Amino acid sequence: AVVSTQSTGVDVTRGDSGVITKVRVRLEKLSSMNKPKAFIQWVSEGVRAEVRDYSRLFNHKCPEDPEQVPGGFLTDVNPDSLTLYDALVEARLAGSPAYTSYQFERIGFYTVDVDSTGSRLVFNNTVSLRED
Repeated sequence: AVVSTQSTGVDVTRGDSGVITKVRVRLEKLSSMNKPKAFIQWVSEGVRAEVRDYSRLFNHKCPEDPEQVPGGFLTDVNPDSLTLYDALVEARLAGSPAYTSYQFERIGFYTVDVDSTGSRLVFNNTVSLRED
């Protein structure tokens, strides 16, 4: 049986250089009284990946409509349609072939891009789960 728990930070130990070397937490079984509004997903041994999130490519619903976009569809491109993130993903994803899809918890579905190499993972958002 799966038991849902939440962890609460209790104490942090730092080494001589100030780097955190130990984190003590308290685990509590979740109930209706202590359920948090949000969770943080922990990746203990991750590998770096580039994550690409996409929004609307054009600013107007019909970018080829000369009445809405007199300069043509190229003038209607949204310069903020691509957001890049430097992320940590589980090490088991390293070496995934192109077009393999994964669900990133509570965020969406992502597919391995052909730009990925043995030393650099790249994921493209295909379906978002976030409500904006």
